[in-house]
Amino acid sequence: RARVMFRFKELVEANMDALAHLLSSEHGKVIADSKGDIQRGLEVIEFCCGIPHILKGEYTQGAGPGIDVYSMRQPLGIGAGITPFNFPGMIPMWMFGVAIATGNAFILKPSERDPSVPVRLAELMLEAGAPEGILQVVHGDKEMVDAILDHPAIGAVSFVGSSDIAHYVYRRGVEAGKRVQAMGGAKNHGIVMPDADLDQVVADPSGAAFGSAGQRCLGPPVGGPGGAKAPAAPRRQANPGIPAPP
Repeated sequence: RARVMFRFKELVEANMDALAHLLSSEHGKVIADSKGDIQRGLEVIEFCCGIPHILKGEYTQGAGPGIDVYSMRQPLGIGAGITPFNFPGMIPMWMFGVAIATGNAFILKPSERDPSVPVRLAELMLEAGAPEGILQVVHGDKEMVDAILDHPAIGAVSFVGSSDIAHYVYRRGVEAGKRVQAMGGAKNHGIVMPDADLDQVVADPSGAAFGSAGQRCLGPPVGGPGGAKAPAAPRRQANPGIPAPP
């Protein structure tokens, strides 16, 4: 499995430009952002290349009188991932890379708004040597999500999306006896302190809020000054026409 991950990493790197153009044409973010999207996913694949060491169990001698303790890490069988539209390269690779490297099959349900890059990644995984059927991509909306959450053969589900849907996925998946991680609503708030570098204050939150076509889940939609002397300074830095206080 580690050899497959090494080969998959090489194929994604070799196809980086084509994947980035495909992502941008369907999603709307600029090419540089699309390459960053894919690169962030590749970082997890690089981690998966070292999975044999990570999968080692643990052994404790003499945990109690005449008692030794050992642990084994074993695959669940079939996992599934439900991924959002804003990072169609990165988040699928976060999910299926680790699942496959640890010995599971994986079903990926990408956003119906931009599924082409996830499909291409699955094709590259086959080309890398993964057995057919180990990584499958299915398409659809709530009906497909419910089918994944209810299917008895799927042992675990990962979800990234809105908070409301995260609650729904978690509740329905747990009721079906699955392990579920549901991550939703990852927006940040920013506080500008009085001693902040104002050039950075203007540049970094602007890039976070409006980069990636304004769809970064960690982009700060709300920001405010902290401290008595801070309120007008960031606004003056962004717009020099604002007069300084007397």
